[in-house]
Amino acid sequence: MSNKKKGISKATPYILDFLFIFVGCAVLAAGINLFLAPNMISSGGISSVGTILLHLFGVDLWITNLAANVLLFLLGFRFLGKYAVMKTTAGILFLSMFLWLSDFLPKYTEDKILATVVGGVLVGLGVGLVVRRDGSTGGSDFAALMIKRFLPHVSIANLILVMDCAVILLSGIVFKSVSVTIYSVIAMYISSKITDWVVLLGDAAKSVQILSPKNEEIAAMIMEKFERGVTGVHCTGMYTGKDGLMLMCLVSPKELPKLANAVRKIDPSCFMVIGDAREVLGMGFKEKSDYDQIK
Repeated sequence: MSNKKKGISKATPYILDFLFIFVGCAVLAAGINLFLAPNMISSGGISSVGTILLHLFGVDLWITNLAANVLLFLLGFRFLGKYAVMKTTAGILFLSMFLWLSDFLPKYTEDKILATVVGGVLVGLGVGLVVRRDGSTGGSDFAALMIKRFLPHVSIANLILVMDCAVILLSGIVFKSVSVTIYSVIAMYISSKITDWVVLLGDAAKSVQILSPKNEEIAAMIMEKFERGVTGVHCTGMYTGKDGLMLMCLVSPKELPKLANAVRKIDPSCFMVIGDAREVLGMGFKEKSDYDQIK
């Protein structure tokens, strides 16, 4: 491989990082500026504070976003590495830029329910794209990234959800509207689920447990055809009292139908239990994780 190709290969992850952050900020700004803010619906975090200031004092969202996040960044940058600082800076600047640009586009105010759903989906998608590359746009997702270093077992989406609840309650009090609070909670719930889905997309797997007298043949087939590891767990059937071997393996969701079909061709009467594995670490799946950052 030439030095030029090596350079391109090394640069690709960095290019993807900033591309995801760029696109994510554009989608996030569209959700806030075009659907949520015009209807006084809060999406949580700095944008919710910005929505309050926009309707009370006419302060543009991009100004609030930039000012508040610069303050947060100065307080929290020591928790981040040099590259994370670069990505967070890019996220704050990109989001502020897109909030400014999208302010010139027509706003949707015809149906609050539709605005809530579409806005929540766009916000969740935007935040998910940014966080998927360990980036941040500041605000609650920036705080969530810092807190996750101390609470690695809690998903980023749930951390954002808890922090945003407090801000949404504040917006309901300021606007003196129960409906605004309800719409905001719905938008926030939708966005948190979409964020979680985007962040974990591709990291989830299917856990398959197989009970069959032909376990050796099935295990050999899985290892050869699917190139997946198989673990044999000794077990006892409590009804028959017989000892046996249960096979356990992990495959991607795309591989599951083919694997189930191949197993049942070997033993149509086999017993299979299929479950969801939220996140899988190790060879063949996700090899790097936030858990590696814990000291």
